[in-house]
This record gives sequence, structure tokens and C-alpha cells, in this order.
Amino acid sequence: MSLKTALFEMKEAIMNQKVGPSEQNFISELEDKHRVSAGSLVFYFNNLMLLSINNAEYAKQPVDDSKKVNRKWTKNQIDFMFQFIKGRQEEGALNITDILEEIAQLLNRGYQSVNYKYYSLIKAKAKKEASIPTDYHFVTITENEVPVVATEDIRNTLPAPQSNHVDPSQDDDLLDILSGLITNVQQLPGINLNELLRSLYQLTNMALQNQDAVQQIESMKSESNLEKDALHQELLKKEQQFKQEKKRNDELQKEVSKLAMEITAFNKLGDAAKIQYLKSYNQRLNYIINGFGLVLQVSS
Repeated sequence: MSLKTALFEMKEAIMNQKVGPSEQNFISELEDKHRVSAGSLVFYFNNLMLLSINNAEYAKQPVDDSKKVNRKWTKNQIDFMFQFIKGRQEEGALNITDILEEIAQLLNRGYQSVNYKYYSLIKAKAKKEASIPTDYHFVTITENEVPVVATEDIRNTLPAPQSNHVDPSQDDDLLDILSGLITNVQQLPGINLNELLRSLYQLTNMALQNQDAVQQIESMKSESNLEKDALHQELLKKEQQFKQEKKRNDELQKEVSKLAMEITAFNKLGDAAKIQYLKSYNQRLNYIINGFGLVLQVSS
């Protein structure tokens, strides 16, 4: 017997409107042909008919609206998925990946969407079952250890579980959108999905490289500004030193000029006057000029 073959034949007949006037006869013939238990295909037939009707309604809606509605999982589709998995496993099919791929084809959904939905529901179910409190369990301590018989509530001594609940609806919607995008692109003529995804990947790499380049440029600008500030401070320091040197040279030049005037006046004196003048001038003479024009200080 083959539930898979029966359902794919059923879906094709529904899509091509070859069910005939008697749906019951059509279902019974499929059950006999593929040797499945009587009445087991009615559930699948109703869901596939509903899916076909919904697809026809979606086709009449605007493209954007139909995509949004068509990506949502309904309770009937979820029931269909688990019922089909149970039936295929009862037939001996053990590869869950192959079964999920068959469900994706029957429900006109992407494999990624079906795979994610199945495992997210399994995980949520396991988490819910784990959160259900179990019966009380008591441990009795022997009288040899304590003078009385005591019991301890094990459950109350356990640390309170921390809630890390994350609403999977947003991830679910994102995966459905991506799955729908891939499915739609594959159906568009003249578009190579691999090339499109490769181009998107290259664009993201280029964007990351540009971001790194911008950061490097900003870093270089920052370093350049720091160097400019350092040079500016050094220039201000040099200018201050130059002003101080100029001031000192100007003051020294005045002293030299005064000394030159006094020497000129001294040379005009006679010998006797020079000797008398030197006695009083010797105490005030602090500077002399050497042969190279440099002013030297002489201690008194």
C-alpha cells in the first residue's frame, strides 16, 4: 500500500478537475487501487479540495495580498501534515526529511517552511509537556540518621525554572517569507535563482567591505587631526620661543649700543682724563665685544 502515491494522484485529479460526479466513488477507487484502509483518504481529500479552492481564491486577489495570505499556516494544514506523517510512518517510511518534502509538494509550500513548522511545533509540544508539574515524590530518611522520620518535598527544593520563552511567530513569518520568495523566483521565467542569490551575497560582501573602508577612512582622519593638533601646538611653542629670543636680543642690542657710545666718548678723552674715568667706569663695565662681534659678559 502507498499513501504517498494515492495522495499525489488525488491532488493531480483535483487540480485537473477529474474527480467525477461521485466523490465517494473516486475516493473508494483510490483506496482499492493503492490498498489503503477504507475511509482513510476522506480526510486528505477534504483538505486538498479546500487547498485547491483557496488557491483559486488567492489567484483572484492582488499579487501582494495573495502572497501574504498564502504563506500563513492554517490548522487544517497542520493537521494534514501530522496525519500524513503518521500514515507514512505506519507504512514503514522512516526518513522524516523525505516525508516533509512530500508534504511540501502536496501543500504547495517550500520545504524550508514545512521543515521549520514541523520542528518548531515538536519543540513547543515537548516544552509544554516538560512544564506540566509531576506528582509529589517523597524521600524518607531513616531513623538511624535522625531521631524522627522526616519527609522532604523534592519538587519544592528544586530551583524555580527560568522562562526563556521566545515567540517563534516572528522567525516563522521570516522563514515563510524567504521560502515564498525562493518559490516565487523559481517560478519566474528567465531568472536564475542561484545567480540571483550569488549576486545578493556579493552585494552584501561589498557593503561590508565598504563599511570597513569607511571606518578606516574615519580612523585615518582622526589620526590626521591628532597630528595636526600636535603640529599646531609645536608651532605655537616655537613661536613663543622666538618671541622670547627676539625680546632678549633687542634688550642686549640696546646694551651694546649704550656700550658703544660710552667707548666712543672714552676714546675722545685725553690720557689723564681716561685714567680718571676708568676708575669710576670700571665698576659699571659689565660687557665687552670680542673680535667676532659677540657680546660677552665680564664679572666685576
